[in-house]
Amino acid sequence: MTTTATRSARTNTPPWLIVAKREILVQLTDKAFWIGTLTTLAIIALAFGMGALFSGDGDPAKVAVASDEAAAVIQTASSQGINVTALELPEAELAQAVEDGDAVGALTHSDSAGWELMVKNLVDAPDLTGAVSEYQMGLNAASQNVDLAQLQAGTTLSVVTTEAEDGQGFAVIIATMAFAILFMMSAMTYGMQIANSVVTEKESRIVEILAAAIPTRQLLIGKIVGNTIMALGQVVLIATAALVGLSLSQWSSFVGMLAPVAGWFVLFFLVGFASLACLWAAAGAMATRHQDLSQTTTPLMMVIMLVYMSGFVARGTAAQVLSYVPIASTVSMPGRLLSGESTWIDAVLALAISAAFMMLAVWWGAKIYRRGLLQTGSVMGWKDAFKKAV
Repeated sequence: MTTTATRSARTNTPPWLIVAKREILVQLTDKAFWIGTLTTLAIIALAFGMGALFSGDGDPAKVAVASDEAAAVIQTASSQGINVTALELPEAELAQAVEDGDAVGALTHSDSAGWELMVKNLVDAPDLTGAVSEYQMGLNAASQNVDLAQLQAGTTLSVVTTEAEDGQGFAVIIATMAFAILFMMSAMTYGMQIANSVVTEKESRIVEILAAAIPTRQLLIGKIVGNTIMALGQVVLIATAALVGLSLSQWSSFVGMLAPVAGWFVLFFLVGFASLACLWAAAGAMATRHQDLSQTTTPLMMVIMLVYMSGFVARGTAAQVLSYVPIASTVSMPGRLLSGESTWIDAVLALAISAAFMMLAVWWGAKIYRRGLLQTGSVMGWKDAFKKAV
């Protein structure tokens, strides 16, 4: 009975799941994987550690103020350990002082807008939220017979930027570049892993045994699922480490803004990498030896590099168009969400377009994979692969 039950359990296990587990175990037992992952995490920790080390030294950051109330807030911030000092100027000169770099920000207050900190770049903004809250709570508490809601009235601080580029500050550019680098690293690493795995099985003739025991579609799905899980897991791990490091740094106020966008990046990465994974497997099937991979994987590397470069140079209309282009939207759309140029509706539309492209890529890549897997005579070019696929 036990033997029968065991055989039944094995028979009911989908073949693609067995392949996926094998791909994951190969990665987890590879020293290079752990060295690369731990090195990346160490670099992130070192970057935030060095930032905290250097940011703690130097002269206090000057914040321009035009009223005694704003000066009192800066004094409160200084007493809380924030390295700032007040620069008293006429109200008409506050904005110019920020533009000229004489002050990192200008703190103002009005009955309609409340407290407002004007900065040139978001990364320069000192964290005055606690000081504003403490000062305003003290003023509110001076009045008698107030409830908690009244006591907390006016204690919020709005941070605005003087940048004229549709509110897109330096922090948005840095975050978009980070998304581009993370996408390139993961897509290249795990894409080549898929291609190498396929060509190794093909070159050693193991694929002939596998194809006789497992349908080629199941073999392909298993490779895609296994490597996509590993790539996604590494991306989530690195993004989480970066957010934790950011929360412990002087820029902790940006965590609330970046965390939702990081979630969107993970979703776009999942769909984008799944699209490329099938094409990477097809590129491996088109080769007959490892030396041939440089020829069959070149178009995919070019796509990844173009997406990577778009994170650095694409702005304005170019970024808007790329945010709806499959694969490129993995980097462009999260950046536009962060800058406020796109909404969640735009993100859902771009994600739907990417999902449709993913299904097309899987269908086309599967055809190339099946035709190239057992071809050992010569390297299949992309032109021939396209003709045979259609």
